[in-house]
This record gives sequence, structure tokens and C-alpha cells, in this order.
Amino acid sequence: MTALGTLVPGTGLIVAGRRRIGGFLLFLFIMAVAIALAAVALVPTQRLLSYGGDRQMLLIVGSGLAAAAMIWLIVALVTHRLLEPDGLPAGKRFGGALLVITTASLAIAPLSLAANNVLTQRDLIGALSGGRSHTTPEIANVQDPWADMSRLNLLLLGSDAGDGRDGVRPDTLIVASVDTETGDTTTISIPRNLQRFPFPPDSPLAEQYPQGFTGAGEQTEWMINAVFRNVPAAHPEVFEDVDNPGADATKWAVEGALGIDIDYFAIVNLDGFQAIVDALGGVTLDVPRDIPVGNRELPGRQGCTEARDYIRAGDDQHLNGAQALWFARSRCGSDDYDRMARQQCVLGAIVDKVDPATVVTKYQSLASATRDLIQTDIPEDLFPPLIELAVDVQNATLESLTLDRKFFEAMGGATPANPDYDELHTRIAQILEPAGDKEDEAGDHVTDTAPADPSGPPNGESGDGTEESTHDDTGSEDGDATTGTAQNAETQPDEPETDPDEDQADDEPVETDAVC
Repeated sequence: MTALGTLVPGTGLIVAGRRRIGGFLLFLFIMAVAIALAAVALVPTQRLLSYGGDRQMLLIVGSGLAAAAMIWLIVALVTHRLLEPDGLPAGKRFGGALLVITTASLAIAPLSLAANNVLTQRDLIGALSGGRSHTTPEIANVQDPWADMSRLNLLLLGSDAGDGRDGVRPDTLIVASVDTETGDTTTISIPRNLQRFPFPPDSPLAEQYPQGFTGAGEQTEWMINAVFRNVPAAHPEVFEDVDNPGADATKWAVEGALGIDIDYFAIVNLDGFQAIVDALGGVTLDVPRDIPVGNRELPGRQGCTEARDYIRAGDDQHLNGAQALWFARSRCGSDDYDRMARQQCVLGAIVDKVDPATVVTKYQSLASATRDLIQTDIPEDLFPPLIELAVDVQNATLESLTLDRKFFEAMGGATPANPDYDELHTRIAQILEPAGDKEDEAGDHVTDTAPADPSGPPNGESGDGTEESTHDDTGSEDGDATTGTAQNAETQPDEPETDPDEDQADDEPVETDAVC
């Protein structure tokens, strides 16, 4: 009877003669179950998930779950004491107590775990959110922030901050542009050696760099990946009262380069990327060729040091965090554009791996990695609608665009060192048009394409480099992980920083099978 009273609170107390309090607890239990079932049945799944970004709701739910677990345990102990016969020998009393503890754990352990995860989530939202910025948009209606925002443009930065590195150079720059109505997403990989880009006219940096981001000295100090460190150092007055001036400066740089508004940023460093992949239990993707691990380029591009290992070619290869990092960042035997394509493969594999079962079972390690190693300027109030949008993104179409050599060559022989930015703005605007508007004068629509050589545009496109895939339950196109990103840096992981690359636009492209 104690075991039954533990699984269904109140029944044991009723048997023990405490009918009033037992009946009240039984009524509360039935009502709680009914409310939970009604919420699951009546409230849309996306709305339920969005509460995971509402810190006030998380506090209420977490506190309620913790209180329920405590009350449940007390009721179990009291029920056992009231129902236990007098004069039992020690062995039988121990057996009865063990049964009560075992039975109570079936209810109390899940409640305690859920309460811990909910309160951890609340702390995580608080740690990630906000920050003072000059570049975040004004949200008039937090309840429906997408009413006046047809596209959400999020800048994803991969930081090379770490031991042996001076400052930060976000050598991975990817814009995730999300259609807020459909969830369809286009990721745009920006080469780190992009140069001479303008800043937006309404940016205070436009006055500082009227001829674009260029000047005297080393060419590598005037590439887009140098903005994060160099611009705030050169113009600290522009970034007063800003929590992450490097990110603000880089957002303005990307806006000027692509001709689109950048709403928010998220930056992760090398350790963070590896920890997140490990927290997910690794990722699975197709490895198109052997990828060297543990080597680096020799000075003057005289080849590479000997690799300590290889990620072997093959389908459905399971990679841990360190392997995924090398897959995304390895440069020996390839180039930046090949590497950018591999990064998109990894991001797609990560997105596909984030399912409810994985998140629940690995939540504490995921939250720990995320809290310590990711920064963003997304305001706290935006997390609930952003979670709802994320569900749409995972079930929608994902296109990937790499601004590689052939993309620029299609713009009249341009290079990342000196592209025609007006033409680039026009092409990006065309690519980001809603699907229904992508119709040319002849009435032809942009068609879906299979992955193609990363150094050039896929078949069926006119040089814009767009490839498209649709997520399925396995997280891939035709069952394969095909798109994504990881972070990278100028040097290989765990190696001292070497001299930055020269402008690679003058090199011959390296033909590879990089797209996974």
C-alpha cells in the first residue's frame, strides 16, 4: 500500500485513515496530470518549446517541479510510517524502506532532473542574452517580433581565441539568413580575406573609412577577419558602452560587404566548438577524402608538416569533437574555400543532431559548454520566439552559398581582394528573395540543386554558388549530412599561430570533393 501510495500520492494516506489529507493530495495529483495532458494536447508543440526561452516561465516551472519532488518524498515517508506494522524485525523494516525508496525514485528522480534542467536553462538564457550594442534592431512587438522582420540575419563567428594566439580573428564568418515566415534558411560563407568593403552609410565607421576598409601596412590587417580586433582598437570612441565592440564592428563590415542588415551575432571559440560536439555525442557525416589531423602549413607555402593521423574517407563517419574540429579547419592539401564548404557540412550535421532526446539526455553538458564558450547579443525577450523559429528552420529548406573564386569570377573577373560591391549587393539580394519571387524574365524559377564542387557554383545556377538541401529525419539530403559550418582560425588547432595567409584570390583553386 505504501508503494501504491507513492506512485499515486494520497491513496496510501486514505488507507491509513487520513482520508481528508489523502483525498486532497489525490485530487491535486489528478488535476496536475490532467493539466499536463491538456497542455500537451492543446498547446502547439512550438509554443511549448518556446517556454524554454522564457526565464519567468522557467522559474515558475522549475520551482514547481522542485517543490513537487520534495512534497512527493515527504508523502511517501509519512505514508510508510503510518502503514508500517508495529514490532517488525529489522530485516523486514529495511526491506520495506528499500521498497519505498525504490518506488519513490521512479517519480522523484525524473521530477528532480527536470527541475534541475529547467533552472539550468533559465541560467543559460540569462548568461547568453543581451549585452549593450549599437547594431541590434529595435523590436516593437516582442510577442510577434517577425511581424516587421521578413528575414532574420544572424552572423555566426568562429573565433580563434586561445593559448598562443594574440587577440581574436573570427576566421569563420557565416550569415544565416532565415525567412521568418517559412523557416527557409540560406547560409552565406564569407571568405576571411575579403577586402576593400564599404561600411553602411548610416554607420559611424563609414566616415572613418570613406574609401572602404583599406589603408597602409600589411595587407592581412585590412581583411574582413581583421575588423574584429583592429577597428575597435583604432576607434574606441565609436564603441563606448558596447559589451562586444569587435562583434559590432564585424556586423557593420558584413552589412557593408553584403548589402543586408545583420540583426544579431553569435560567436564560439575553438574549445567551445569541440565541447559542444562532444556534448552532443559527436556528429555523423560523409567524409569525401582523407582529412589530415595534426599538421600545419610550412612557412612560404612549402608544403605541410607530417600529419599525426587522418580522418578516413567514407560515408556515415562518426566524428568526435576533436575530429569534427579538424575536419572543419584542416587547410593542408586544400584551401579556404574547400574548408568553408566542409564547415557547412559540420553545421548541418550539428543541426540535425539536435533532437529532443539528445537535448534531454545530454542537457547539462550542452548547457555547460554553451554558457562558457558562446557569446551573443540576442536580447532575453527574443529567445521564446527564436526557439519557435528554430523549429521551423530544422524542418525547412537549407541553402548554402560560398563566396568562392568562381562566385567572384562570375562577377566580371572580380576577386575577394577587390570585388564590385554594388554587383555583390545585387546578387545577394536576388539570392535572398522569397522562393516565389525568384523568377527571371523568361519565367524560369530557381531550381533545387545537388551539392557541387565547392570551388564553383553548382549545376543549374548562374554563378551564385547556391546549393539547396532539405532536412529529413536523418538530418541530411538523401540521408547524408550535407550542409553546415564549424569555426576555424588562421592556424590549425593546438598549433602556434603562423603568419596569416596572403590574399588567396590570386591562387589557382584547389579542386576537391569537399561538399559532403
